[in-house]
Formats: sequence, C-alpha cells, structure tokens
Amino acid sequence: MRDLLKHSSIYAIGQILTRIASVLLLPLYTHCLTPADYGITAIMDLTATILSLMVGAGMVTAVTRYHFEQQSERDQDALWWTGFTYLAGASVLVLLPLWLGRQNLADLTLGSQVKLGARYYEYTLATIFVQVIGQLVDGYLRVRKWSGVFVTVSIGRLILNVTLNVWLLVGLQKGVEGLLLGNLLASCAHTAVLLAIFVRTRGGYTFRLPLAVSMFRFSLPLVVTAMLSMLMHEADRYLLRALVSLEDVGVYALAHKIGFAVNTLCLLPFASIWHVAIYDINRLPDANETFAKIFRWFSAGLGILLLGAALTVHPILPLLTPDAYGQAIDLIAVILLGFYVFGMQLQFEVPAMLEKRTGLLIPGSVAGVIVNVSSNLFLVPRIGLWGAACTGVLTYLAFTVTTLLLCRQIRPIAYPWKRFLSALVGFCASYLGLRYVAFPHLGVVSQIGASIACCSLWSVILFGNDALAWWANQKKNPTSAPRDEYPRVDLPLERTERTESAAESQVLCVK
Repeated sequence: MRDLLKHSSIYAIGQILTRIASVLLLPLYTHCLTPADYGITAIMDLTATILSLMVGAGMVTAVTRYHFEQQSERDQDALWWTGFTYLAGASVLVLLPLWLGRQNLADLTLGSQVKLGARYYEYTLATIFVQVIGQLVDGYLRVRKWSGVFVTVSIGRLILNVTLNVWLLVGLQKGVEGLLLGNLLASCAHTAVLLAIFVRTRGGYTFRLPLAVSMFRFSLPLVVTAMLSMLMHEADRYLLRALVSLEDVGVYALAHKIGFAVNTLCLLPFASIWHVAIYDINRLPDANETFAKIFRWFSAGLGILLLGAALTVHPILPLLTPDAYGQAIDLIAVILLGFYVFGMQLQFEVPAMLEKRTGLLIPGSVAGVIVNVSSNLFLVPRIGLWGAACTGVLTYLAFTVTTLLLCRQIRPIAYPWKRFLSALVGFCASYLGLRYVAFPHLGVVSQIGASIACCSLWSVILFGNDALAWWANQKKNPTSAPRDEYPRVDLPLERTERTESAAESQVLCVK
C-alpha cells in the first residue's frame, strides 16, 4: 500500500501540472480555434488513436508482464530490445503506406472541404511513430519504478509543448497546423531523452524471435480490446460528423476533452503503478482481501474527485471559454459519470491479467461498441449532443459489467457492492441537488465553496472510519512502520554490474 501511494503521488505531480497547463491554456485555444477547428482536431485525434493502437497497443503491457519472469539481466535486455524492435518494425509497416496516401486519408476522415488535410496528416503520422517508441520506454521507467525520472522528463516535455503551441498559435497564427507541429516537435524531444536513458541503462542489442512471438500472442487480445475500447471512447466523433454539424462536433469534443482530462488526472497516476503492483499483491496470502479493500478505497476516492470536478466546472468554465462553447458545460457531468463507471474496469480486469487470459477482456469491449453505435444512432437524432453523452454512460456500463462477469469466473473477489452502489447513488443525488437547487441562488465563489464542502463531507463519510482506525493504530504502536525484509531501492541511471547467477542478480547494492 505504501508503494502504491508513493508512486501514485509522484506520477500525480506530472498529471496535475499537465492539467493545470490545460486549464490555463483553454482560453487561448478556444479563442484561437473555432468550434469547427476543434471538430477537426477531435477527428484527427481519433484517427491517430486508432493508428497508434494498430501499431503498438498491448506490446508495452506484454513487455511489462514478461519482465517479471526474466531471471537475469541478460534475459531482461533481450526482452526490452525485442519489444523495441517489434514496435519500430510495426510502425514502419503500418504508417508508411498511410503517409504515401495521406491525401486520401484526409478526404476520408475530414472531408474534401478541409484544404490542409494532407499536411495535417504529415505531422500526425510522424508524431504517432515517435510516440509509439516513447511509450515503450515510458513502460520501462514504470517497471523500474523510476517515477521521479519519469515525471521530470514529462514535465520537460510539457514546458516545451506549451511554449511551442503558444508561439505557433499566437505568434505565427498557424491554427490547427500549429498545434500538430508543436506536438510533433515536443514528442521528438521527449522520446530522444527517453531513448538516451534506455540505451544507457540496458545492455547490448539482442533480439529473440520466440520471445517476440510469445509477447505478440499475449498482446493480440489487448490490441483488439484497446481498439474496441477506443471505439467506445471516441467513435461517436465519426457518427456525430454524419448526424450533426462540425461545430457541434467541436462543442462535444471540448466537453469530452475536459471530462477525459479530469478522468486521466484521477486515474493515470494510479494506473501507472497499479499494473505493476498487482503482481506484487498477488503474492500475498490474503491477495483477494487486499484487492477488495483497494477497490473500496479506489471507488470512493475516484467518485469524490469526479463529483468535485462535475460541480466546479459550472462556475469556472464560463470564465474560460467563449459563449459558442456554452453547451459543453452541462454535458461534462454526464461524461464524467460514464468515466466513473469505466474506471471500475481497472479493478475488474485484474484476474484476467494475473492468469494471462487477456482474451476475456474482448467480449466486454464488443458489448460496449455495440451499445455505443446503436445508442448513438437512436439517441443523437432525437436529443442531439445529450444523446452522445448518455450513450457514453450506457457504453461503459455494458463494457464494465461484461468484464466483471467474465473475470470473476476465474477468480471471484468479494467486492463491497452495497457500499459501492450506495455511494454512487449518493454522488448523483448530491450533484443534482447542488446543480439544480442550490447553484441558481449562489454566486461563483459560493458555488465553489459549496462544491468543496460537499466533497469534504463525502470524504469524512467514506474514509472517516479508516482514518480513525489508522490513527488508533498509530497511537497504539507509535514506532515507525516496520521496514520490508528486502526493501526496494530506486536504481541509479548507471547500469549495475552483471552477475552470473540468477540469485545474485536480485541483490542491488547502491553506494
């Protein structure tokens, strides 16, 4: 638990700074980009996500999973270099033909009325290649638990990206092209630094074809799952483009972007260490009870954070965006509810990951995509953008429940369902009461104060007993918490000396 809290907190620093920068730059982006421009960037992001998943989805997870099975430094070298080779080769194989036919790709996704579509894809395809390589090294830093190095490099990328975007948008007035070019340049610098760390701390290049085949088999269901998951998240952009105007797509994209940013801020720091920690937790004699306890804390904490975001967006967002984006404000709460349901899947998928049965994650994604497409086609023509927002909740519900039902067949975990459902109903009731009963009679400052008070009250209700139990235990045992029998240490960037035996390779001495 200390390990989870420590590394999640460090990863959260980078996410908090990123989201603060996004909020501060939101007035710049919404004034420099029209809703139609936002619609173009949303479709470009969706297409880039699809291509990124086709290239590298699942391979980083596969390398992480197999890393814990390697018995020596030499085997780990072969593992990481094999993963690197696979991603580089797959990127060229997929992206090069698309780059040659970028004009056709632009006409298909953006429409022939967008004159600079081919140039947009020049930048986007190059960015995908660079970022796919960078994702592998990101995974390498997480496995080694170099969270400080990871965050430091990420903050450097953020500063460079913001500087480039401001210069290209305001100074050169490049619009959408400026955003894409700034992302490309920042991604190149970020990946170059990560590769320098990777090359310095790993051994000589080694490629093992059988290992690549094994990891590909492990990752293939994850590729399918990730592709379907992405369609659940963002496929409605293509449908909205066909059913409503490009300006409406831009308004919905802004609402979804804010909701997704808040969800990422809350989830990514935890997920960054969770996919490593589950294998440590699995070795405990009371692993199932530990997973259930973490689910209780996770669901409560995530719910409080998303409730606070849904409430505070009402007084704050109108101060940052023009009136053209006004409809996005009320959509965000529904989008956040969907993301809360989606976040539970992070807990429910644990048995499949531990047992290497990642194929069990596919049916949930299939169910989610079916619900997404059918609900959008039915609801959007009738209630517009509200239909797209409600479809997100239904989609994630189908996805998460299906995953839970399948994964509990191989390893049932006694989750505290009564507490979870009661808290969920309470969160929704609190939002509706404040938003539609209290907020119309309060000013901006009072609305923010009421939101903070509401979330504070929920924190006391859901975490009060645990906090009191911890405090009582501290008073009973005032000495510091016992140290691990074999405490972990963060490795320096310098490569450790190799040892011949597998046992000796587990002992890392840091001077």
